[in-house]
Amino acid sequence: MAMKPTCEEILERARAMVPALREKALQTEADRCIPVQTHRAFEDAGFYSLFQPARHGGYEMPIRMLVEVAGVLGRGCGSSAWIFTNLAAQNWIIGMHRPEAQDEVWGKNPRALCASSFPTQGGTGRYVEGGLVLNGIWSFASGIDFADWENLQCFIPNEKGPPDHRFVLVPKTQFSIKDDWFVTGLSGTASKSIVFKDVFVPEHRVLDTRLIGGGPSPGSAVNPAPLYKVPPWSVGTKLFSGVCLGIAKGALELVIEDLRSRVSVAGGAKMAELPTAQVRIAEASAEIDAAEAVLLKDSDDAMRIAETGEKPPLIQRARWRLNNAYAGQLCLRAVERLHALTGARGLGRDSLYQLAARDIHAAVSQITMAWDIQSVNAGRIVFGLPSLDPRL
Repeated sequence: MAMKPTCEEILERARAMVPALREKALQTEADRCIPVQTHRAFEDAGFYSLFQPARHGGYEMPIRMLVEVAGVLGRGCGSSAWIFTNLAAQNWIIGMHRPEAQDEVWGKNPRALCASSFPTQGGTGRYVEGGLVLNGIWSFASGIDFADWENLQCFIPNEKGPPDHRFVLVPKTQFSIKDDWFVTGLSGTASKSIVFKDVFVPEHRVLDTRLIGGGPSPGSAVNPAPLYKVPPWSVGTKLFSGVCLGIAKGALELVIEDLRSRVSVAGGAKMAELPTAQVRIAEASAEIDAAEAVLLKDSDDAMRIAETGEKPPLIQRARWRLNNAYAGQLCLRAVERLHALTGARGLGRDSLYQLAARDIHAAVSQITMAWDIQSVNAGRIVFGLPSLDPRL
């Protein structure tokens, strides 16, 4: 059995990949999918194993590594970082499923991967004896081309209140893929839809998500590490903001590199010596640093609470979700602040900065990153009003 790498070794592997990811980024966007070679490199580097349970060969690393690794990989390619976070995070969430479901996913293949999706196109589930039956279309299955399973979100009507929310594990053999991912940002994520027709899912693969709001989970009976007591609906959304961090860092690096040698055609002024350029670079750097600081602090705080086995209060979980969305806004502002420094020649479709701008706008559109939604919800909770998102 291979020795478990250290966190620093994982980060070094990620840093070594940045040049190749950046070189392939525009082609990745055009292809609407990351290269198979990139996926295999992530797999071989152990990135997908970061949060997988140790009993199935995983590393059980602290959740801050979701932010740190994405913050490195995103410097080279936002879509590639998005695939890493989405697939790696599902291995973490599967670790909270019932033990028999985990064994079904990884028992024969410890390297099996799982994507996830959301029923924006009317996918439905209904209770039947012994489990659920699924019908319809689920969207945004990032990484589905490389996955063996789906851990889809399912909302089941409840006459007495909000719908029941469940995570449902389904093998890839039981659904079809609909290629409908034609978008302007994060195009390389191939976040296609999946289609079900009268698919039965046994009860042991249906997870009541109220049981993973922090503290002991069904999976923590066999995976006692604090990682499997961290609430994914608040801290787990770092899988999106971590990518924003990486995209913003990459955009900043690109602009600084360009300004070092640029001279204005009309006056011959060195762009790096212009105070306005210096201020924009400084402000963007500070915004990115602030975003990283709050994301890492949240991650560390969540792990400390998980070590006690206690469930964080709602106001704390809402604060983590709020900070997550705000960090995304800081990264967005940093990228937009740099736009004025790219000049007219930086407007081309072959501009890696423009790719970063497209990708960051897509990333902050994800519902747990959407500032208008998350800020309102956090404010409600401060005043004792119920959360608009029952999953939180």
